Amino acid sequence: MGKSKIILSLALAAVVAIPGTLSGCSAKNTSSTTTSSNAVKPTVTLQLFTGDKNIPGLARVTTAVNAYLKSQNTGLAISWTTMDWGTLGTKLNTMLETGQNADIINTSSWIGNGYVQWASDGYLTDLSKYVNDPANSDLVNIITKSFLGGTEVGGKYYGLPTNKEKAHDFGFLLQTAEVKKLGIDTSKIKKLADLEQYFPQVVKDGYIPLVSASMDNPFKELDWDPVIDDNTPGALDPSTDESTIVDQFTAPSSVAYYNTMKTFYNNGWISKDASTDTSEETDMATGKYFMGSWSLMPGKAITEAASLKLGLTQIDITPVEETNRETLGALLAIPKASQHPDQAFQFMKLLYTDKTLINLMTFGVSGTDYTTNANGSITQTSTSDFNSAGGWIMGNEFNNKLMASQSQTLWTDIASYNASAKPLKSLGFVFDTTNVKNQLAACDATITKEYPALFTGSTPNVATAVATLTKDLNTDGVSTVISTMQTQYDAYQKTKS
Repeated sequence: MGKSKIILSLALAAVVAIPGTLSGCSAKNTSSTTTSSNAVKPTVTLQLFTGDKNIPGLARVTTAVNAYLKSQNTGLAISWTTMDWGTLGTKLNTMLETGQNADIINTSSWIGNGYVQWASDGYLTDLSKYVNDPANSDLVNIITKSFLGGTEVGGKYYGLPTNKEKAHDFGFLLQTAEVKKLGIDTSKIKKLADLEQYFPQVVKDGYIPLVSASMDNPFKELDWDPVIDDNTPGALDPSTDESTIVDQFTAPSSVAYYNTMKTFYNNGWISKDASTDTSEETDMATGKYFMGSWSLMPGKAITEAASLKLGLTQIDITPVEETNRETLGALLAIPKASQHPDQAFQFMKLLYTDKTLINLMTFGVSGTDYTTNANGSITQTSTSDFNSAGGWIMGNEFNNKLMASQSQTLWTDIASYNASAKPLKSLGFVFDTTNVKNQLAACDATITKEYPALFTGSTPNVATAVATLTKDLNTDGVSTVISTMQTQYDAYQKTKS
C-alpha cells in the first residue's frame, strides 16, 4: 500500500500438485544435491526477497519449504528474506543498481523506483521467452494473457503478476472493539470526514485515531490514477477527467487534503512520528491505532485481522475500479544479475501451479501454524510465529486455503466484485520513460523528500510547503514529464478507438 497493498486471501482445498518440469531449464552453479527414488538432481538455492514485515517464524517455514521442494525432486531451494515495504524498496534499489545477488524479488508500481522503471533501466530479466513458451501455457492461462498484457514494458514481460482480485477500491479498516464501543453505524460512513466526530473520544480511549506511514494514508481516498506509481507526478482523476494528466501532488484536491491532515496532526489524531514511519501494517499491529487506509476487496478485514492479530471492520469508500494498480500492484521478477534465471522462473511457476507450496509459504506448517477443520478451512494456532501478509504477494492466491473466519462464498464474491469494476480508460497504458529518465529521477527524489511532512500534517505551514514543492518540481522538469505522458497517453487512446 504506499504503497497500496493489496492483501492475504483465501483458497480452496489443498491438493498436492506435483510440479512439472520447465522446458529448457538446466541447473547451474549448484550448491548441493537432492535425491529422489530414481535420480540425483543438483539443487540450486535461490535468493528470494519479498515485502511484508520481519516474520519470526520465517526461517522455520523456509526449512519446511525446502524439505518439500526436495521431496518433489525439483532441484530447487530458497533462501527467503522479508522486510517491510519501505525498507524493501530502498534495499532493492541498491541491489539492482549495484548488481548484487538476488534471484526473485517482489516488485510493483510502488516498491522502490517501481517495476516499469526497473524494467526500463535494464535491471530485470525479460521473461517473454518463458511466457511465450507453449510448455508454460498452463501458467499463462491461470494469470490470463489479458492481465499479463498490463505488465508489458516495451512489448516485453518482466514480471509475473499475482493471480488475485483484478479490481480495487480504497477505504478504511477500523478496530472493531472501538467501533462497537462508540456505536458507529458504518453504513453511514461515506468519507473520512464522517469519522472525525469520533476522534476526540478515540483519543480519550487511548488510541491514536489514524495510522499513516509512507504512502499508506488517507491520501488514497482521493483515488488518483497514477501513470507510473504513487511516488511519481503524473496522474488522472477518474472522478472528473480520464483524459487529462496532471501533477497530483500540487492539485487543488491534494492541497485541501494536506490542510485536513495539518488539522488532524495539530489535534493529535496522527502520530507525531508518522512522517518517518515506513509500514502501516507494522504500526497498526501494535494496537495503538484506531484505523487506517487500505486498498480493499471482499473479505479484506478478515485477512488483515489474521495478519495483524486485531479485530477489524471494513468500510469501503471509493468506487470499484479496474486499473493498472492491479496488473502492476504485485509481481515477482528476476533481476538481470541472477545467475539462475531458468530455475528462478521454474520456482515462480510452481507458486501458481503447486497448491501445497503456495499454502506452505502463505500459512506455514500444518499442525504447527494452523489446524484444518472438518470443512477443509483452517484456523491459525495461537502459538504460531508465522504471520504472513498472505498470498496476494505472489503466485496464485486462488489456490490458498480458506480460513475458518472467511466467507465460504468468497470466490464468487470476488468474481462479482471483479465484474462490477469500472475499467478505467488508462487500463493497459504503460508509459515509456526513456526520454525523461533524468527528470523522473529528480521529481521522484523531490517527492520522496517532501511528501511525508505534507501527507502527515507535520509541516509547519502547508502553503509554504506546497509552494516549495511546486518550485522544486518545476526545477526538476515536471512539466516535461507531464507533457510527455500526455502525448503518449493520447496516442494510446487513439489505438483503442
